[in-house]
Amino acid sequence: MKPQRPLDTLRALPLLEGVLATCLVWGLLYSFVWLEHERRLQAERAVLQAEAATVRSRLESELNATLSLSLGLSTFVLAKPDFSEDDLKQVAASLIRLQPAIRSVALAPGNVIRMVYPRDGNEKALGLRYLDTPGQRDAVLRLMREQRPVTAGPIELAQGGVGIINRIPILLTRPDGSPQYWGLAAVAIDPLPIFERAGIREGVENGVRYALRGRDGLGEQGAVFLGDAALFRDPDALRMDVVIPGGRWQLAALTAAPVVRHGAWVQALLAVLAGLAGALVTYTVSVHRRIRSMALHDNLTGLANRYQFTLRGQDLFALARRTGCHLTLLNIDIDDFKSINDNYGHAAGDAVLVYVANTLRACCRESDLLARVGGDEFVVLLPDTSAGPSLEALLRRLRAAIDVNLPGSDDAIRLSISIGVATCSYSTPSLDTLMQKADEAMYRAKEERSAQPG
Repeated sequence: MKPQRPLDTLRALPLLEGVLATCLVWGLLYSFVWLEHERRLQAERAVLQAEAATVRSRLESELNATLSLSLGLSTFVLAKPDFSEDDLKQVAASLIRLQPAIRSVALAPGNVIRMVYPRDGNEKALGLRYLDTPGQRDAVLRLMREQRPVTAGPIELAQGGVGIINRIPILLTRPDGSPQYWGLAAVAIDPLPIFERAGIREGVENGVRYALRGRDGLGEQGAVFLGDAALFRDPDALRMDVVIPGGRWQLAALTAAPVVRHGAWVQALLAVLAGLAGALVTYTVSVHRRIRSMALHDNLTGLANRYQFTLRGQDLFALARRTGCHLTLLNIDIDDFKSINDNYGHAAGDAVLVYVANTLRACCRESDLLARVGGDEFVVLLPDTSAGPSLEALLRRLRAAIDVNLPGSDDAIRLSISIGVATCSYSTPSLDTLMQKADEAMYRAKEERSAQPG
């Protein structure tokens, strides 16, 4: 028989093909689920980004519009250095009318608050020395160093409550043109109305949770002052910088609904579906192998049938003709097989056929082609074999192994065979011709055996 090729070996293992199909189907299903999951996450991320960008834009607009009003205080002081408290009252009242979120306006020459509007409720702020107040000293020193507005907070105000303070340095000009630090103007703003108008609250807003950090405009280095600090550690949260006068905050946004990930039940479902696909492939391949085997093999003996013998025999015949190698065909017939069926029954006859087939397998080589081509007729095609001692030795082994007494139902079954031998030559035109010669030789051997006495 021909050695099996790797592909033949794979086809001979339906279980292996089923396992491969299971892995392939599982991989495909997992890919589809993962792609759909990623598509949904990207869509949710895009919606979240649009929502957060809108909130950031509103927040920057509200803060900058409010805090920019504070710059007018610097112009007020520079235009009228000898201003009175009534003058400050008029200017501050105008600012508060424009932006109700402004809680108070204070002027601090020499970094000490001397005037504040409105006075009611803010009396505690009067006389506050910034450089002696630990919570505000650093911000004022930064303002003096950078000489530009600095936003502080949200912080606890001296007069009570939480506020954002925008401090504007006021710089006079000396006669020689150099700047002279006069002090600062401070505007305290209630941040909650600004946060609400921007769309930020402590809870969930439009299905989104928000948090802010960056106290005193320090960005991601600053403390969290609104919302849950855990949002900044969540890998699914979106983070954006919010630009404010003199610094920046950082906004974190996360969809309130939890991100659905591939759970164990999804993995189990994929495994079940893949396993079913693998089992179906295993069953299909097994059925295909059985059908193919039935089409190419004799059901009783397992040898090649006439169809397979013709297909493979033609290949061996063509190879022998092309390479000049020897090729010999044996036609083997069981003598008086009909009487065995009649006397011992068909079960005994089947046992005889199986015995002859097994004997042929034991006596022949793996490269030889064995087939059952009729009821009690077997053929053996012997590549690279010519008439001579090796062939005669094979014939003797076959006769000695088959011409025996087999145990029967009542008495032993006497077996004998007739063998016809035909060797391929250049004058043999086809496999059919070789089979015909072997068939004729078998009948001659049968006649000679019948003519022998006893």
